[in-house]
Amino acid sequence: RNSPPDLCEKTEASIEDTELWIQECTGRYQNIRPILTPRFVPSCSDVLMNALGRLAERYQLPVQSHLCENHSEIEWVRSLCPGAGSYANAYARWGLFGDTPTVMAHCIHCTDDELDLMRVNGVFAAHCPESNMNLSSGIAPVRKLLQSGIPTGLGTDIAGGSSLSIFRATAQAIQNSKLYRAVIDSDCPPLTLAEAFYLATKGGGAFWGKVGSFASGFAFDAIIIDDTRLRSSGLSPEQRLERVVMLSEDRDITAKFAAGRLIFDRGNPAWQSARA
Repeated sequence: RNSPPDLCEKTEASIEDTELWIQECTGRYQNIRPILTPRFVPSCSDVLMNALGRLAERYQLPVQSHLCENHSEIEWVRSLCPGAGSYANAYARWGLFGDTPTVMAHCIHCTDDELDLMRVNGVFAAHCPESNMNLSSGIAPVRKLLQSGIPTGLGTDIAGGSSLSIFRATAQAIQNSKLYRAVIDSDCPPLTLAEAFYLATKGGGAFWGKVGSFASGFAFDAIIIDDTRLRSSGLSPEQRLERVVMLSEDRDITAKFAAGRLIFDRGNPAWQSARA
């Protein structure tokens, strides 16, 4: 609903296609699994939302969508779902808000009640700072999310952003938090580099389990960066990390590991040949 005709589907066909897709994906990939994604409440009918909730429960699938991105969207949801009581409840009433692992993008204008529901249900927030700025959605209260006990990570939201780099998102999260202090709450400290880096790694990684840290028992997901070009020699570890976050580019990545398996090696002739 509420979408261009070429993007709309008949509800029953959409539900059937979604379940077929889930079944076709099961056991097919090593590092990828399905996640149910209602675009957001305004574009999904109640019948579809109800069906997605049942599919999430049946196949124990995670859920992702948008929450409280801008004021007009919030009013729109209120008019479409007058009985829900809040944007968050518009998902919760269909089992799409923490019944299975759930992550909601943006969460800029959540009420205290919505934040409480996120905390109680273990719903993650995906902070997408560049998208928020590009779309003029608002300034996300990231420290408030953290202080409210809401698990939070970073997103690049490439549809609203311009880069897939999580390092760019880390730098932008710090800038966003400085704007929040300057414009909204002068008593709210901005994020430190360590806090923003945590959101980019272990904070967001927690959605998938023991991911995003080099601590014992965590999956070995890593990138190796050659920071020679960044002139980091002689700097402290903290200063080197800051330089990598702020200045590194894809060309500085020399290798990647996923779950302990080498998936990219710039020095390997086979990879170089494949890239060529």
